[in-house]
Amino acid sequence: MKVSDNTKFMLKVCEMFYIDGKSQKEISGVLDISRPQISRIIAKAKERGLVSIKLNYQNFEENEVQRLVAEKYGIPEVYVYDIGKLSGSEGIHKLAEASKELFNIVVKNNEQVGIMAGRTIESLSHVIEKSRNRGLVFIPLCGVLSSSGNSWYANNICQNFAAKTNGRYFLLNAPNYLSNKDTKKLLLGEKTITDVLDKGQKCDVVLVGIGSLSAQSTGVLAGGLSEQELEVLRSEGAVANICCSYINGEGKVIETSIGNRILGQSIEDVSKSRKVGIAMGQEKTEAIKAVLKGKLVDVFITSLDTAKRLI
Repeated sequence: MKVSDNTKFMLKVCEMFYIDGKSQKEISGVLDISRPQISRIIAKAKERGLVSIKLNYQNFEENEVQRLVAEKYGIPEVYVYDIGKLSGSEGIHKLAEASKELFNIVVKNNEQVGIMAGRTIESLSHVIEKSRNRGLVFIPLCGVLSSSGNSWYANNICQNFAAKTNGRYFLLNAPNYLSNKDTKKLLLGEKTITDVLDKGQKCDVVLVGIGSLSAQSTGVLAGGLSEQELEVLRSEGAVANICCSYINGEGKVIETSIGNRILGQSIEDVSKSRKVGIAMGQEKTEAIKAVLKGKLVDVFITSLDTAKRLI
């Protein structure tokens, strides 16, 4: 009989690995068998039901719902947080607070981080813990939404993140919504603008919100878009926007009359980046569904209430 088929021996190996906390290298030295053998014994013990692993969830409902969302939409990482029935600015702040520790997980040291405008991303920039020497660089993925000042413009958020992490940041000194495509073409001839846009396309990770076509969208609230223009976008089949792209209900990027005069990164421009989406709210349910159907984010963070509507 092979040593790896001996039940008593298999249990001894598993006891040393799971109970005593010894590494496979340490077990190999004690029992005088190779590390590959140790690995096969542990795998076989699981197959035979000699080992069962139990996770003690702090909130079983959160974890069950996030598993269902991940399975339904095929998104690699989904994180769901129970923030009760809070909505609006209170809900956004609570979700940012609940998920702030993920920042150090989804954003690795020495990465270039693309930042989109939005209230949720802005809130996250305020609540993350201060850190030093992470070597982070923050790059705005879109220009300012209007001439009126707002704290949730991408430039401002980049400054917030850089201050919290002792990192560096760039500014995109140009409007997001332009009057026509000729103006966009003119601005794309400015080196100070194209330099930042080029950096935005080479980000390691991007933090993005998910926009709905409602009167409460950041574009409308900032004054960059009118409600009449929202109607035009809806008539053209748009149900949501992510980065500077408009998408339909199936998550496909569509051409719109407004899209061709926006200055910033489209979702295709950041296709090689790790995309972290954070969004919540009943009014955004259909927009979020479209983004998830299109698999336009790699990591998705949301509230329990929103996640339930998604499934």
